[in-house]
Amino acid sequence: MDLTHRPELRQKITLSPQVYQGLSILAMPVAELQVLIETELLENPVLEVEEEEYDSSEDADDRRDEVDDERAWDEWLDQYEELERMDGNAPRDPNAETVNADEFVGGVQSFADYLLEQLTLLDAPNEVALAARATVGFLDDDGFFVGSCSEIAQITGVSKETAEEALRLIQQLDPPGVGARSVVEALLLQAETIGVASPVLTTIIENHLDDVAVNHFRKIARAIGVSEDVVRDEVENLKSLNPRPAGAFSPGPAPGYVVPDVTLRRFGDEWLVIANNEAVPVLRVSPRYRSMLRSGSSADEDTKRYLKDKIRQAETFMRNVDRRRDTVSRIAGIILEVQRDFFEDGRGDLRPLRLEDVAVEIGVHLSTVSRGVTGKYMATPYGLFELKHFFSGGYRSSSGMDVAATTIKQRIRNLLLAEEPGHPLSDQKLTEALAAEGVRVARRTVAKYREELGIEPSWARKRR
Repeated sequence: MDLTHRPELRQKITLSPQVYQGLSILAMPVAELQVLIETELLENPVLEVEEEEYDSSEDADDRRDEVDDERAWDEWLDQYEELERMDGNAPRDPNAETVNADEFVGGVQSFADYLLEQLTLLDAPNEVALAARATVGFLDDDGFFVGSCSEIAQITGVSKETAEEALRLIQQLDPPGVGARSVVEALLLQAETIGVASPVLTTIIENHLDDVAVNHFRKIARAIGVSEDVVRDEVENLKSLNPRPAGAFSPGPAPGYVVPDVTLRRFGDEWLVIANNEAVPVLRVSPRYRSMLRSGSSADEDTKRYLKDKIRQAETFMRNVDRRRDTVSRIAGIILEVQRDFFEDGRGDLRPLRLEDVAVEIGVHLSTVSRGVTGKYMATPYGLFELKHFFSGGYRSSSGMDVAATTIKQRIRNLLLAEEPGHPLSDQKLTEALAAEGVRVARRTVAKYREELGIEPSWARKRR
């Protein structure tokens, strides 16, 4: 095969570093942008936060008072230092209480630490306590024992009987059911601990959990030889148990703190969108470094070249941050204009609003609007809302009003909350009820919205 050169003309779109930085900044939530700004302030010496400056003309008397205040302050400092030197040689009182700042720092206790803390309160033999501490390390996130007593015995150097005794000790701790080797054992331990154990419940847990899942109460009653009412009562006790013993304890991931990009406030009859400048500060290039680029400055050429590069980077960064603030504020302004009925009392219906409509309105690409609403929040008198909350497709009612899909979902939820438990509404009935209100939606769409709300179909709700 011969290798040959052939000229070829192609068109390819490439993003400059400045444009890429702007897109990245637009997509960032406020918390990430704050970290980026702090990093940029550390890395670029010419960039600084713009602070409010006050111009005040003081007369000679004010300046004289200021000098007197400074002199009095200096005298006080001299006296304080002298007192500190005199007191430095005095022995400290060993009984004096000292404040440990670490005590005021909050933390999240792990599940293992919670169990080990309980073990220290029990009067167990040393070998059993040693095996119990090792057993804690073999518990998964749900509190189940995933090892074996033989492994515990081998690791700690105790007998297998001692390891089994240690496991029973763990199973006595809180939360009930911890240390179980299966869901069945966890439920049995919990039933015994909280005092709801009975022969019928034990049989249900050991042999009929699958039947309970599909509400085959009559089948369970015939198999056990009791009435269906007794089975239902025991199933209610079963529902009070937790198949994941440690699930309720687990603190889960650290809470994420949401910082709003804009705040919506009402002044009289007017609404105003206010950018959150406290969270995203206004930046500027330091005047001191700008002055070093002027003619007549004593800075050498290398220094000037370095400063020009840093100032160019700073101006690009500031421009991208300002563009992000402006884009989010403009999107919030359109949301306010379209969804004004909702903002009047916090309960009004949302109107259909699409990303494409906003993109056309502010004259940007659709992807720009998508980046501008993702992870961005608006603080309102009725709570904190993600900007995406106000975007959805919609339908036109018989009266000519546009109704958002979010509003349709809320109406479906309200209809299902008001239904009779013995006669749940089917998807067709929901479709007819919406049509009676003037909103025509296909039955399959109603079924999709019901599933998105996490609500079971009518046949499943009836069996409950």
